[in-house]
Amino acid sequence: MASPRPIVVLGAGIIGLTTAVKLLESPVYKLHGHPVHIIADHLPNDPLDAKYASTIAGAHHLSFAGDDDTRQSQWDRETFRVMHDEWSKEGEATGLMLLKQTEFYVGTSKHLKIYEEHPDFEIRDVKGKQPTADYSVSFTSITMTPLTYLNRLLKRIDTLSDGACQIHRFHLQSLDEVSHPAVTAFLGTAPPLAVFVCTGLGALTLGGVEDKTVFPTRGQVVKVRAPWIRSGFTRQVGDLNGGEDGERTYVIPRPDGEVILGGTREIGDWYPYPRPDTSGDIIRRVLEICPDLQPAHRRAKRGETVRGQSVDDSNSSPPSSPLEDLIVTHLVGFRPSREQGVRLEVGPDLILNGQRNIHVVYNYGHGGAGWQSCWGTASDAVKILETLL
Repeated sequence: MASPRPIVVLGAGIIGLTTAVKLLESPVYKLHGHPVHIIADHLPNDPLDAKYASTIAGAHHLSFAGDDDTRQSQWDRETFRVMHDEWSKEGEATGLMLLKQTEFYVGTSKHLKIYEEHPDFEIRDVKGKQPTADYSVSFTSITMTPLTYLNRLLKRIDTLSDGACQIHRFHLQSLDEVSHPAVTAFLGTAPPLAVFVCTGLGALTLGGVEDKTVFPTRGQVVKVRAPWIRSGFTRQVGDLNGGEDGERTYVIPRPDGEVILGGTREIGDWYPYPRPDTSGDIIRRVLEICPDLQPAHRRAKRGETVRGQSVDDSNSSPPSSPLEDLIVTHLVGFRPSREQGVRLEVGPDLILNGQRNIHVVYNYGHGGAGWQSCWGTASDAVKILETLL
């Protein structure tokens, strides 16, 4: 009797790894025992690389789903549920942190309806308050420490497969290279049953896909250490209709005491290094929405009141940046964007050398919404394969 044909997941970012987990939990694997292989250029514990956005992402659950976008809403809703359950069972050891999220809006007086589904949702009074805003809401949400969470996914994959799921670092130039001798050396000679394409920006150049609607959206952030910040803040400038349009300023704390400050949305920009002027602008903006980022002694040196007494700062020498003492590093990542949004569908079968068809399922193009929609899209991608079989 022939051995079960392998199933391949291309990509080991948050999308590829959650897809692999859902696959290993599915009847396709549990009942039929198809070997699962992950093939990727980048792995979670590699040095940071702008093209591998999963470890550089701000990583918080803040949906971009417009009120009529039922598909994105469903993905984001399922992901929040899964992560909330994980946090409820194991707490911040998961790399997840439950927190109060406050949204400030400039130029609009509405919020996305999906926020009302979050615990503790409320509309806030902004009259005479700082920062200046036209509208504000708050609710309970989740932030993630990417490397912690990704490593837990790797461990989960190992446990679910009893160590049988193999992860390979290999640059696949095209889909048909799954028959390349270097690949069949670890896949075996039987053609794969299916290939999940979870390659993010790699879909732009991967032969057999070459999706020219894929592009980078450059994001630059500042990582600081400020463990006293345990709430998240975002300021949105411009009308809110869903999607990622408009200027966003954000403060994303993590359970390890680090805080991500951002950000930028530079479409089509491939520059992989931090721009100093951009970092300065980010720090200026985040202090407007979260002045408590500055340690109390630093705020005091600027002449703020401490316990009712004004502090004389005439002899102080503040640092060149108000947060200079806190900065851990400056980061740049390329969000894997796509003109039509997420591509989650089955493609034409791949036929190699006249052998049996290989199913191809696409799951890429998440832009800046990968972390907040990963479990939802992974679930739907695996359901596509279950339907095909």
